[in-house]
Amino acid sequence: MSAATRQKRTALTRLRNSPEALRGALVLFAGTIIALVWANLPDSNYEAFWHLPLGFEIGSFTFDLDLLHWVNDALMALFFAHVTLEVRRELELGELRDWRRASVPLIAAVAGLVVPALIYVAITWGSGSVDGWGVVVSTDTAFVLGLLALVGRAMPPALRVFLVTLAVADDVGALGVIAFAYTDDFTPLPLLLAAAGLGIIALMRFARVWRGALYLLPSILVWIGFLLSGVHATLAGVAIALLLPIFATRFDDIRRAHDHVRAFQMAPTARYARTAENSLARAVSINERAYNALTPYVTWLILPIFALANAGVRITQDSLLDAFTSRLTWGIIIGLVVGKTLSITVATWIMTRVRPDALSPSLRLSQIFGVSLLSGMGFTISLFVVELAFDDPTDVSRAQIGVIAATALAAILGAIAFSILSGRERRRFPNRDRLLRPLDPDRDPVLGDASAAIITVVEYGNYATPFAPGATEMRHEMIGRFGSDVCHTFRHLPLEEPLGQSAALANEAAAEQGRFWEMRDALLAEAPIRTERQIQRAAAAAGLNLRRFQHDWTHTIGSERVVQDVDEGHDMHLTQAPTFFIDGRRYTGAIDPDSVNSAVADALARARGRAGKLVEGERVD
Repeated sequence: MSAATRQKRTALTRLRNSPEALRGALVLFAGTIIALVWANLPDSNYEAFWHLPLGFEIGSFTFDLDLLHWVNDALMALFFAHVTLEVRRELELGELRDWRRASVPLIAAVAGLVVPALIYVAITWGSGSVDGWGVVVSTDTAFVLGLLALVGRAMPPALRVFLVTLAVADDVGALGVIAFAYTDDFTPLPLLLAAAGLGIIALMRFARVWRGALYLLPSILVWIGFLLSGVHATLAGVAIALLLPIFATRFDDIRRAHDHVRAFQMAPTARYARTAENSLARAVSINERAYNALTPYVTWLILPIFALANAGVRITQDSLLDAFTSRLTWGIIIGLVVGKTLSITVATWIMTRVRPDALSPSLRLSQIFGVSLLSGMGFTISLFVVELAFDDPTDVSRAQIGVIAATALAAILGAIAFSILSGRERRRFPNRDRLLRPLDPDRDPVLGDASAAIITVVEYGNYATPFAPGATEMRHEMIGRFGSDVCHTFRHLPLEEPLGQSAALANEAAAEQGRFWEMRDALLAEAPIRTERQIQRAAAAAGLNLRRFQHDWTHTIGSERVVQDVDEGHDMHLTQAPTFFIDGRRYTGAIDPDSVNSAVADALARARGRAGKLVEGERVD
């Protein structure tokens, strides 16, 4: 598989990468604890340290900020750029592109922005703290995804997709709040510098400049322009990320990169290495490359440093007593914990009553309730808005304590809810990790010799998923690598895709002519299937008798096999395609040929080991 394909496939599996989310949340949590301990040490230098000036001087020009502002204005600009890159990708290539699928979490996110703010305003009205309503509008994506990965492992994957869509929409709203509600001392002239930088980026995008490093200098100009204008400098990251090129990887680019990599393999010289590297980079959009480049820094550096710089609240008996007798603190706690929970749950309930098919059939309202509890964890952006909303140190302390208390309370309540839900889920689907029906050569299409194979690979998939085009490559690698030791079959899991069912029936119609796998390869070449014309082209490419195919397809010949596959998938709680069962057990790793075939190799080694022990035991007897 080419590196360009692997890079795209890695990006598509990002939402499944729960361990990474968990590690990121743990690092963020560690930064928070260190900040709290540091700030409460006797004779602590916490405040003095973060107000140390840092800058440079060129002739008579001096530019310096204290460490706290470098973190909140510069590092957080990278964080918001990272968030915006994901938002753009989801809008153009991901879940937010499909309004039918995204409508429920989007509307729930809007409710989760508005209702907590209204609750906060109602509680703090007349106290002089009303301007802090922006503190309660945001959900900390890193914390919520990390905790869900820890306590929600038994939940269906569709719940994580719901949460990511909710969090992305929530981030968009939070960015809007910061832009329009917390910009002071506006000076318009420096925005000309920012406009010039953005204009250069726009021209580079129009000229299809693909070298990411060339976008760096105009990005710095944009950031300086925003900083000097009084518009919060973090919004520079948003503006830049909105302009960076984004596109789905094109087949021609993949083929070109593959040819260059092959040339390097045949003649490993510096020239061919540079050509291969450039072709791989050109195959992937700037958006995707920038997101991947920023992700480790955001996870392991920027967010922990932000927590270290902003979560250091001096906690004493007097400060706690003051905070928990303040309407400001309770406005934040109730706004985040109660407001987020009620608004997201009720909005989802209303949407499912208006449009019963708007929510994935694998999701239940009780699971949405658990997610809404976790959404009260408004840590990162909430602390960020605290610094923008309040000038009085007493109000800042009250707000910080409120944010930390709300985050802790939401985490505890969410963990309790998901421990109960997970227990119910395991009782409801006790065999979800085991294949219900083993491979049947008389019923299932088989590649390989089922009687001689040591292990079987059963794939539940469809032709509408972005992963589909890699399936042919995966199967060819599997057959070439393992030969007769492994046999492979395919079962249908069309899920909710508009033409998924139709493509499955077309494949079964081709099976009537003994050309199941030829039709499958032709459909995969057209995937993702969006129109019936693609199915008809695939039938012609598969060498079918088109008149007979059209008759069998129209009369849904083979529909009983499709229905049985779908029913079995539902019984095993399958909510994503493709899903693989290797030697009877569900595979949960990355969906790319290298990863799947490595898992097949491990299962084959275990099966041979078991067979060897059995033979050895028979000899001993």
